[in-house]
Amino acid sequence: MVYRAQDLRLGRTVALKFLPPQLNASQRDKERFLREARTASSLDHPNIGVIHGIEETADGLTFIVMAFYEGSSLATHMRAPLTTHESIRIASQMAAGLAEAHTHGIVHRDIKPSNVMLTPAGLVKIVDFGLARTASEQTTTQAAVTGTARYMSPEQAMGHPIDQRCDIWALGVVFAEMLTGKSPFPGDNVPAQLFAILNQPPQNIDSVHPALQPVLYRALAKDTAHRYASCAEILADLEQAARQIPLPHATASPQAADGTATIPPSQVSGPAASSGKVSNRQSAKTRRAYSEAARAVWSAAPRNSAPLTRWLLVAFALVFVLALTVLFIPQLRHRAASVLPGESSEKHVAVLPFENIGGDPQNAALADGLMDSLTGRLSNLDASSQSLWVVPNSEVRRRNIADPAIALKELGANLVVKGSVQRDGAGIHLTVNLIDTKDLRQLGSAEFETRTGDLSTLENDAVSSLARMMKIAVPATAPHTADASANPAAFEDYLTALGYMQRFDKAGNLDLAIAALQRSLQTDPNFALGYAQLGEAYRLKYQASHDAHWIDEALAECQKAVKLDNRIPATFVTLARIHDLLGKHDLALQEFHQALALDATNPAALGGLALSYEGSGRIDDAEKTFVQAAALRPDDWNGYNLLGAFYNRQGKYPQAIAAFRRALQITPDNWELYSNLGSVYLNQGGPESQTEAMQALQKSIALSPSYQAYANLGMVFLAQKRYPEAAAATEKALQLDNHDYVVWNNLVVAYQGANQKDKAAEVRRKAEQIIEQEVALKPRDAQVQSTLAGYYADDKLTEKSLERIRASLALAPDDPNVLANVGEAYESLGQRDLALKFILKAMRKGYALDDVNDDPGLQSLIKDPRFKPPAK
Repeated sequence: MVYRAQDLRLGRTVALKFLPPQLNASQRDKERFLREARTASSLDHPNIGVIHGIEETADGLTFIVMAFYEGSSLATHMRAPLTTHESIRIASQMAAGLAEAHTHGIVHRDIKPSNVMLTPAGLVKIVDFGLARTASEQTTTQAAVTGTARYMSPEQAMGHPIDQRCDIWALGVVFAEMLTGKSPFPGDNVPAQLFAILNQPPQNIDSVHPALQPVLYRALAKDTAHRYASCAEILADLEQAARQIPLPHATASPQAADGTATIPPSQVSGPAASSGKVSNRQSAKTRRAYSEAARAVWSAAPRNSAPLTRWLLVAFALVFVLALTVLFIPQLRHRAASVLPGESSEKHVAVLPFENIGGDPQNAALADGLMDSLTGRLSNLDASSQSLWVVPNSEVRRRNIADPAIALKELGANLVVKGSVQRDGAGIHLTVNLIDTKDLRQLGSAEFETRTGDLSTLENDAVSSLARMMKIAVPATAPHTADASANPAAFEDYLTALGYMQRFDKAGNLDLAIAALQRSLQTDPNFALGYAQLGEAYRLKYQASHDAHWIDEALAECQKAVKLDNRIPATFVTLARIHDLLGKHDLALQEFHQALALDATNPAALGGLALSYEGSGRIDDAEKTFVQAAALRPDDWNGYNLLGAFYNRQGKYPQAIAAFRRALQITPDNWELYSNLGSVYLNQGGPESQTEAMQALQKSIALSPSYQAYANLGMVFLAQKRYPEAAAATEKALQLDNHDYVVWNNLVVAYQGANQKDKAAEVRRKAEQIIEQEVALKPRDAQVQSTLAGYYADDKLTEKSLERIRASLALAPDDPNVLANVGEAYESLGQRDLALKFILKAMRKGYALDDVNDDPGLQSLIKDPRFKPPAK
């Protein structure tokens, strides 16, 4: 309740702010009310409302005495259209006031038009610090979901800890509303608004002047790491933009995304693209080495990791990092001591495919599903055991391992479970055998039978028997199993679906799995695990088709599973994978943490968490999580494989080589590790490394030909300018997988080097189609946006290229690869000044001089006297 009043003592008009009468008795509300007064009164700035003091009425009502400002709120002012310059002036004053508050460690938390006053002189006053908190409060408390929904930042909406960047987000929303007259995150109600804030890109930004679009995109970045860190930064950009935007009735040249005047397309001059020119999209920097390591975490993840960045090498060796981990964690120190050659006490178990006795095709999927389900149940024992760990079923089936000796060689498994299933009407006969892979000795065998088709009980008995064979005590309170009470017929359909999903890449299998799961849920509508698995099936359907309909279906099924049973880790892993596919890494992190809260050693959740940290730019957290995963299971080759792939992506090549060679000590005939090792040497560069890369890749292909090995071998030949051999190897890669535009680019370069220009032109068109599809699928991927900018620049589609440049810079203004792509795009457009600016900035951010020198599209720029690479 706010009253206009007259201060009789000092003869001035003031505003008196009271708590509503119904809240005045609450001590909590009184404390918050007084905190507002103390907070705001500590600030002295022209753009912050003045607090004169705190008073109390005769009957004990407390009120704040505030300065009274003639004029109206910004909310009232915005009822009429605002000009661009007027909007900039108001936003700049708001930023200045907030900068003062943030300097004192105060976060407003409820910036909105009704909390901004405009005086007749045009002065902006930020008022109502009722939700403000100091920085010290933020670090010790979990931020409550407070504020106004329409202006909440994503972290604020999710109840996460917040800092000054939540005010910057709200300022961005208000600024967008002033410029467009519309909310950037529209919704008919609060849930719809929050959904848009968390999941959708800002709307209507394209209608704003190009000089302001990067400001809005950066202020409204969902990831705080990509948002403005301070109001001083946004102020500087607003001032620069104001200088570039013409006042009404004035004329000026169009502006580029960085604020420099650009030449209209009709005035662009420069050499025309010749048919023999190597596109900047086929330059050396875009040809990345391929690693299969990340796929071990994801049973059905995208085929290729994100493009690698060439960061400066870090001096800490992998051995040093792992040594510290082992030395300072006693439990890990004890376990590490037990895994010396010949002394391993750990039981590293792989469940191999079950034999379908009788060969009935209708039972084949059921046998495969039993293998998958039994792996999961044994993994539950893993959580309570200090000596048992189970190879993820995805690894066994991905590598097509059915032989115990191969399981030892390629997976490092010292025990395997083999079995058979036989169907006789409603009766089912199950046999399980435990085998020592080192001497192929059978350690135990057990048979189980049900006449009622109760496969869930049958599996429980089998797990208990295998635990006794391995001398593992089954805990008195068994780990939670989501299928314990499932209807037997529903559970059988569920297992059949699991079997089909083992080979989801085979035509028709995914649809058969979905049909089986739908039957299962019709039989038992309360079967939570069935809903979770159906969500995963729909996710795979989306991954194959990129039809957004399947994502909606996947989310709906997972939400049903959570509602019925919120203790299934797989549900949260699927939700996280969906968010990561859509580039929503903040939401993915939340789901992975929930999965790990339920199962602290879940390999899919732990590896996925590390990848999601990396995807969201939290590199230190990603490294710690990868190291933790490897140290928790020191005899597991895949932990070092994933760690090596991470170091490879981060440009830490010595550490990556050490990790992959450690993994090869565990599984010396592992084709995947040799392929990954070859990719590291390839990225490391130099003639010696190229030789090492070729040896590792040829060893991998000899063990098992693969897409990534052939793709990387083609890159080695390209680096050595052996173009016919490069084309041959790259063609073999594309025969195995033809979805990645980078490999198509490599083939273009190989054809051009071999003087096969017609083939090169045909392949380039294919690559451009693929990258356009990638942009449509991943609009928040700055690397993809900047790559497409280069394509359009080569095609002399100036406006389309500039649009992609603006988007990529707004998404990742400091990424060296993005900056280099932007620089090369400007070079193709004939804008040398901007090309130099961004190429040099890319190099200051870590982009390699060798990559610039090797890039055919930059050879003219290199000769420019103004090209002066920064000193190392």
